[in-house]
This record gives sequence, structure tokens and C-alpha cells, in this order.
Amino acid sequence: MASTARSVCKLAILQLLLIAATSVIFFMVYGAFLAGSVWCGGLIAMTNVLLLEWRRLGADRGRVLSAGESLRLLYRTAVERFLLVLLLFAVALGTLQLDPLALITGFIVGQLALLFTVLIKTG
Repeated sequence: MASTARSVCKLAILQLLLIAATSVIFFMVYGAFLAGSVWCGGLIAMTNVLLLEWRRLGADRGRVLSAGESLRLLYRTAVERFLLVLLLFAVALGTLQLDPLALITGFIVGQLALLFTVLIKTG
């Protein structure tokens, strides 16, 4: 459990560092509004990963699931994550009127941290 908390903390720090670096670049090139849009996209990515980790922790703590139950949980989590990201993007683009390119860039950079941590563990 402690190693899981450490890995989630490392992932969050890596996400924050990548998002911060990207937002600094956007700030220097395009200005504060687009840098803020990058941060919002990165926070959407962090929320997405947080939901994934929350579900994984619940599955680890709960009873042993059958193959069918595990598959249903996997699909349910995927749908929840998709809908959460869709909702947050809709709020960011529709209500907050953030820049789409910067928002998507922040999201992608935030998700790249997840890929980097997987590559570091296996490599």
C-alpha cells in the first residue's frame, strides 16, 4: 500500500512538472491565457488518472473478483473516465471558453506522464 501511494505521488509530481514546463513555454510564446488553458488540460489529465487510481485501490482492497466481475469493473471504469474527461472538456471549452489547442496540449502532456512512469518501471 505504501509503495502504491509513493508511485501515485511520483506520477502526480511528474505530471505537474511536465504541465508546468509546457505552460511556461505557452506563456512565453502565446501569453497567460493559453498557459492557463494548458494548466486546465493538465488538471483534466490528473483527474482522469486520479479516478483510475481510486478505482484500482478499491479493487485491491475489496474482495477477490471473478473474471466476469473484473471485466465489468474494467469497462465501468473506462466509461466513467471517458465521461468525466468529456464533461470536464465541455466545461473548459463551453463555459470557461479556454483555448482548444492549449487545453488539449495540457491534457496530452499530463497523460504522457502516465506513459513515462510505465516505461520507467518496465525499462
